[in-house]
Amino acid sequence: MKNKLIALVCSLLMVFGFTTTALAADQSALVGFVNVQYVLQNYPGIKDILQQISDEKVKLQSQYNEQAQNMSDADKNALNANISKEYSAFETNTMAPVQKKIQKAIAKVAKSNGILNVVNSNSMLFGGKDLTEEVVKAL
Repeated sequence: MKNKLIALVCSLLMVFGFTTTALAADQSALVGFVNVQYVLQNYPGIKDILQQISDEKVKLQSQYNEQAQNMSDADKNALNANISKEYSAFETNTMAPVQKKIQKAIAKVAKSNGILNVVNSNSMLFGGKDLTEEVVKAL
């Protein structure tokens, strides 16, 4: 089952890559790419944001350890599910403004370069313009 899932994901990435290459070949469809992971690593204040997320994880893990001591397995599973949900919500809410700023910076840089389509750099097989450094500067 796991192998089938991996094969499906690889197939989809290949199809997406070929589609991107076809778009790059069309002169009317200008394509840019951004290394989003690099942009995120160079986002101003990202270390503090990641530390907040890490601190919340430690706090919730401690909370789980305290509360789960005398619980049944079923109650532990329910507590774990609740704490996991709480952590996911915290992480999502903490990262949402960062993602929004990055998306706005990408849109701004793409527009100023006359780029109509922007993809993540790991999806780009050939061609296109690298907008990564310009996006980092725009943040």
